[in-house]
Amino acid sequence: MTDFARLAAPRLAALGRLVPDASSFRAELPDTPRLHSTGADFRDILDLDVIDELITSRSLRRPAFRVIRDGKQVSDAELLRERVLYPDTADPRKIAGLLGAGATLVFQGLQELHGPCDDFARRLGHDLGRPIHVNAYLTPAASQGFGDHYDVQDSFIVQVRGTKEWTLHEPVLRRPLSQEVFSRVGSRIGGTVVPEGRTPWATITLSPGDVLWLPRGWVHSARSSESASLHLTISLFEWTAWWALGRALEHATDLPGRFPVSADFVRDPEAAAADMARARDELVAWLQAADIAELATLVRNDALKDFLPPIRRPAGTLCAAQEAKTAYRVNPHAVLAATRTGERLLLHLADRVVSVPATLADLLSDLLARDRFTLEELPDHPAAAKLLERLAAEGVIEPDPALAD
Repeated sequence: MTDFARLAAPRLAALGRLVPDASSFRAELPDTPRLHSTGADFRDILDLDVIDELITSRSLRRPAFRVIRDGKQVSDAELLRERVLYPDTADPRKIAGLLGAGATLVFQGLQELHGPCDDFARRLGHDLGRPIHVNAYLTPAASQGFGDHYDVQDSFIVQVRGTKEWTLHEPVLRRPLSQEVFSRVGSRIGGTVVPEGRTPWATITLSPGDVLWLPRGWVHSARSSESASLHLTISLFEWTAWWALGRALEHATDLPGRFPVSADFVRDPEAAAADMARARDELVAWLQAADIAELATLVRNDALKDFLPPIRRPAGTLCAAQEAKTAYRVNPHAVLAATRTGERLLLHLADRVVSVPATLADLLSDLLARDRFTLEELPDHPAAAKLLERLAAEGVIEPDPALAD
């Protein structure tokens, strides 16, 4: 890692809440499930009062939530309000009735709905170098939302309230790609996720504070015990070598395989085979001649857009005076990468690149290593105030009234 790249180095605090050795974990993601009993309290990320607020006073709209009953999604007519401005909003009365009957309430994409989930997802995504998606599952006592299935994303299962028993089976398809959901490949892998006669790989009961690492492809189902259960499923975007190659082929120019296939492609197996052989040969030749560094830069720049953009707070920034007493909170996870081009230092955010003089590298390094600061606490530099103004506008730092005089 270059000196400039260290400006975007992960702190590993978020990942450290989930696993005992964050550095080793991120270096090589385990390919088998791992249970970590943290003894921690995760209610700061999400709790029942937030769920009630989302359903009642926030006018939560589909598809941000759904309800699962007997493994199937409940129809909108059974859970949405009528005669309101937005007809796709949750009806608290209907949802309460469904929960009382044993259905599971699912919140989707909480990183875009709830501040603490958003903050944790950003920090964990920065630690792992992967965008993060957060769902939550509220299941009544002695109930089950989904039957045996597998996911195509690696996930952390974080138990917040109650207990839940998880039954795990070994994969029928190792490391499935995003397009290899069971509905598409089931017939090719035996037609079931749990072959007849197979015994579970493990049965694990999660209690509050437990974290289960569940690699993609592992078959699982879960049932709550004598009390209601609330857990988070924190999923990593499925970034694989296949994903990187697909992104490269999607955005690169002068791709091979532009010839039209034979008019007999669908009726003549030999014609089809000849066309496929030609396409293969052209692709292999193109890859062998490709500038790998250029392709890698193309994919990296495109992948930045998958992360959540920094939060800009225009009102707070507008009202914050550039004085020594102004306090700031640092959002180091906003800087996903840092590179140098000539005399400019480039800070790569999810939605843009911020260019500053390379002479500010030491000041930036000091600033990004902090949690909070005031201008007077930074090393003396004639460009410090201007740099703070730029970083605040971009969401890398934000005014912190809690620390102001």
